[in-house]
Amino acid sequence: MYRNSYVSVDLDRIKYNAEYFAKKTGKKVIGVIKANGYGVLDYMEVSALKEAGIGFFAVSSLDEALHLRRYVKDEILILGYVPSDAMDVIKENDLSIVTVSREYVEMTDLKDVKVHLKLNTGMNRIGVRTDEAAQILELLKEKGASIQGVMSHFSSADEDEEYSKEQYQLFRDCVKNLNYDFPYVHMSATDASLIIDDDICTHCRIGLGLLGYSSYETELLPSIGLYSKVIMCKQLQKGDTVSYGRHYTSDGTGYILTIPLGYADGFFRKNTGKKVYVENEYGTIVGSICMDQLMILTDHPHEVGSTVELFGPHIDITERASDLSTITYELLTSLSERLTRVYLRDGKEISRIDPRFQ
Repeated sequence: MYRNSYVSVDLDRIKYNAEYFAKKTGKKVIGVIKANGYGVLDYMEVSALKEAGIGFFAVSSLDEALHLRRYVKDEILILGYVPSDAMDVIKENDLSIVTVSREYVEMTDLKDVKVHLKLNTGMNRIGVRTDEAAQILELLKEKGASIQGVMSHFSSADEDEEYSKEQYQLFRDCVKNLNYDFPYVHMSATDASLIIDDDICTHCRIGLGLLGYSSYETELLPSIGLYSKVIMCKQLQKGDTVSYGRHYTSDGTGYILTIPLGYADGFFRKNTGKKVYVENEYGTIVGSICMDQLMILTDHPHEVGSTVELFGPHIDITERASDLSTITYELLTSLSERLTRVYLRDGKEISRIDPRFQ
């Protein structure tokens, strides 16, 4: 580790969370590991998910799928747009795609391509309308596509249960009317899988929930932490200022700790004024967060090398995201490749990976 700033990943907790969703929903789990496993590193997350019996994975794009294919032989579904001229690559690597739109299906050579019929039930991002689903299904048959599944996506399962139920009913009715034996039927992601009474789907797509986070109270185990180490501890005199812009002025009390972590690591500048945890006390980030470093005010001195928790057991990332007017997804996926990933089993480190030096 070159900078003593790192992301910790508890693989046992990821495995537990995967097993929790399978038991809770009574369905098979599709592990969504797009955006490099939301910062975990996709292939490391897969190692824990396969132990939980997961054998189907979903990513966002062709490049992510090709990267993951280097590590797994299991089913891989690309949830986003794939260029129409990439179908040979799709078939060569045994990947699955979704129906982005009617026009996409019409213009793309889908012979022998594994396809999931994506229905737009209210997200209005990609997918075909439910009132044209039957026509698209017939078109897929005519084109010789390997029709693998049917799917949709909730737009606001984290905050609007009633609208989510309406979306599900639209999806359910459409699938029933299609009268086709789809091997895979899936709509619910993390939050929806906890609140929607689903009697038609065979699978659920779980992403953030695998890492232990959801909008609803659950038995999930948070598995990710962000840490750094103190590189300097000092006392300031009254009137001394800290960092760019001199936005913090010392009253002469407390101690200033400097750590080698900043906004280039994905730790937003808006975190100034927020709490961190340093060896049995909470400190406050003061002054402007720099590109590579930040400063923390504590009541007590801390030795160089002391561990600072930016989020983890003492700093809830979900609450921090809310404080920053964003979502947990954004905080996790913003963690840069400059941060070493440290992997835990039975509470002990088993490996560490610096993505820049793979």
